[in-house]
Amino acid sequence: MKLEMKETATEFMFFVNNEPAARIKKQTDRFDSFVFHEGDVVEWTCKTAKETDHMCMELEDCFEAKHIVVPAVSYDQNPWGKDHEYKGLEKDGIPYSFAYHRTAVPGATVSKGNRVSLAVCSSDTASGSMFIQNKKAVHRLIWPETESPQYLMADCFMPEYIGKIKPRCEFKGWIFFSDQCDADEKMMLYIWKQNIKRLHPKQSAQTIWDWSVEYAKKLYTHDGEIHAFNIGFRWDGNEWVKREEMKYEIGWCGQNASLAVSLLYDYQMNGNKDSLKKGLAVLDWWTQKARSKEGLLLTRYDPEDSLIDACNLGTAGCQLIEAYEQCERIGVRRTQYLTAALEICDFAMAHQRLDGGIAMSWNRDGSVHTLEGTAGAFLILPLVKAFEKTHKEKYNIAAVRAYSYYFREFKNCGYGTSGALDTCCIDKESVIPLLKGGIMLYEATGFERYLKMAQKAAWYLSTWQWHQSVVYPSDSILGKMGYDTFGGTAVSTSHHHIDPFALCYVEDLKKLAIFTKNTQWESRAFSIWYNASQGISDGTLMIGETGVRPRGSCDEGILHTRWGNNGNYFGVSQWLVAWPCAFRLEVLRKLDNWNWLNGEEQEAWL
Repeated sequence: MKLEMKETATEFMFFVNNEPAARIKKQTDRFDSFVFHEGDVVEWTCKTAKETDHMCMELEDCFEAKHIVVPAVSYDQNPWGKDHEYKGLEKDGIPYSFAYHRTAVPGATVSKGNRVSLAVCSSDTASGSMFIQNKKAVHRLIWPETESPQYLMADCFMPEYIGKIKPRCEFKGWIFFSDQCDADEKMMLYIWKQNIKRLHPKQSAQTIWDWSVEYAKKLYTHDGEIHAFNIGFRWDGNEWVKREEMKYEIGWCGQNASLAVSLLYDYQMNGNKDSLKKGLAVLDWWTQKARSKEGLLLTRYDPEDSLIDACNLGTAGCQLIEAYEQCERIGVRRTQYLTAALEICDFAMAHQRLDGGIAMSWNRDGSVHTLEGTAGAFLILPLVKAFEKTHKEKYNIAAVRAYSYYFREFKNCGYGTSGALDTCCIDKESVIPLLKGGIMLYEATGFERYLKMAQKAAWYLSTWQWHQSVVYPSDSILGKMGYDTFGGTAVSTSHHHIDPFALCYVEDLKKLAIFTKNTQWESRAFSIWYNASQGISDGTLMIGETGVRPRGSCDEGILHTRWGNNGNYFGVSQWLVAWPCAFRLEVLRKLDNWNWLNGEEQEAWL
């Protein structure tokens, strides 16, 4: 790519392959300068003669914006879904601006045209803003921290917030140009390399295993014929108690199958017969007893009208195949686990359409409830595993057709939908099976195209990953915790909080690093593990106005920005859900190099 800048009396013009790409108008009260790095990265510095505590650096595209992104906040102005979120780029004619801690890269905005794309971000605490003018995007970096004309909270929008900074004469931003649709990828790679640092997990891998097994057993519930893990502990005002409704779920938040498989591993590793007993009891109950009147495997046991969904089914299918294999290793016969997994795959194939799509959820009688949603891609994963296990071509054909359908949908839209099952919006989780499925299909077939597709999914997931360490007020909960946002991932365009859900694809990013020979993916994988090692209770931890948390538990949500109920932000969710524990155990049982998880092998990417 050829990038040039030309200066006139009134503006700075940037050209990509001799075509106008962007312009910056000159201002009488400041001086703009530019330094080119790596050919297509521009360091943009603005200096003023007198110190000032307000600055707006503005750049205008010279091309029609076909796609626009504010990482982890807005994807093409959030046209899909019906949740409470930012819709569009403006409110009453005033462009939205987003705090540096609300976006995955400080102040980041991205615009993509037919032949040119560009991204703008800050090197510190600038707020980002973008609006469309004459079909062209206008990017702004704003100081001090500004969220205007309103900002998103969980239950409402709040009036604008404008902070304060110490007056200064110099402000800096970055501009990234591309003659492809990947300026956001260039931005993320560059800023990641700038900010990566030696990371020190808060506990050792062995400690995390021991604490997580302990918490799993605390969640274990034997109620009549039910053997299951409760979905989590909540604070009732006096003590931590198990949730009393929507208690049992095989995947997603409840992760019953995953927790049970990890207990089988704990038996293999430590000879703990209690782990074996509880793990088998839960798996036996789900496969034999947790069924609809029509005999279908349930994904949520309660309430009685809950749906059967692709996210849970896909997770269950994969975990049940692993459970069968683990039972073979430890000398326990459980062929019904494999039978149940293949039952899930056959159910998916029976509902697969001619275009390859499946569906997202079903009623308990097997009738389709919801067709739309990228989350249907979760069923690709057990289909690939079933092919590997049985060598039956029908599973391979179904997996390939489904992957082609959902990846094509993702490529056309630029985002995924409905993976976070308590939302109806654009999100992170729905594209996870496109990363995992691409890696699995590459391993099964050796076809390079699946590796390229998996890498595209990984880049999208990276738009949800924090590239900076936010400094929180010392009197806030996150400030007191010393919480580091670096490496964490946000949930969706309507749920603006960080959670450790990315743990479930740590192994996949490690594989992607090996297959592509790109250590960036390994460093991103490790940063996810590092981020998720924070806030795990050692059995004495108290956060906020609640009692001592059970050992091995942690919050589902970190309120890293101004988001939460009743003005609660820079805090935690106070919801000790099961799935972070399950995902930590999954990482540990899949990655046998615990030295890597302890942070002892970071030199490769530092």
